[in-house]
Amino acid sequence: MYNILICDDEPVTCTYIEGIFSDYAKKNKIDIKVELFFNGQELLEYISKNSNIDLLFLDIELPDNSGAEVGKILRENLQNEVIQIVFISSKEKYAMQLFRIRPFDFLIKPLDEKMIIDVFEEYEKIYSKNRKFFEYKIGKQTEKILLSEIMYFMCDNRKICIVTTGEKIFFYGNMKKMRETFNEDGFWSVHNSFIINIMYVKLFRDREIVMCDGNVVPISNAYKKSIRKRLMELDEVKRDGRLG
Repeated sequence: MYNILICDDEPVTCTYIEGIFSDYAKKNKIDIKVELFFNGQELLEYISKNSNIDLLFLDIELPDNSGAEVGKILRENLQNEVIQIVFISSKEKYAMQLFRIRPFDFLIKPLDEKMIIDVFEEYEKIYSKNRKFFEYKIGKQTEKILLSEIMYFMCDNRKICIVTTGEKIFFYGNMKKMRETFNEDGFWSVHNSFIINIMYVKLFRDREIVMCDGNVVPISNAYKKSIRKRLMELDEVKRDGRLG
């Protein structure tokens, strides 16, 4: 299932986008759930209590908070990097102001069906791999968590800790075996005791990494060279225009 939120103070815009997704879901036989909001406060309250949201279509000119303010709260206060934001506006001037909020896209009104579907299909192409789960055992019971919700793995004596933005989950495991068998794009080994999800990295430094929640993860000497190489590769991809 894809969970999509639409927030615009114009009900006609919300129902228009909702209708597009309803038709698209039926035509392509996929499950899409859409929730509508008409102000930023209700939207933020919903997001704070609900996880696994994929896309947010967010109007810039809201009556209570601007879309930029809502996006800033989402990224900085709620520390949510998973939801991909598609800003909507009738004015192009906002585009550069929103760069720090890391939006997925920016749409100018009037909207049409192709614009909406193009954004969704681009999201699906890029982020479908993030809908994978990581499985672990607590006692005899097998649990699972979306990879996109994991900030990093941390070794804690004989246990491994899964750190998310909202909780820490402990299970018995071996970090060495994790590094050998856990092979997912976007997860980097940076220390014998840490595997990070680069989606949640705020800043790379020479000997440490600052995560989006402010926690600092050390980089060991054994991994410095490989991390430098990966960062250079990411920069090359960005310059080639293959990212964002």
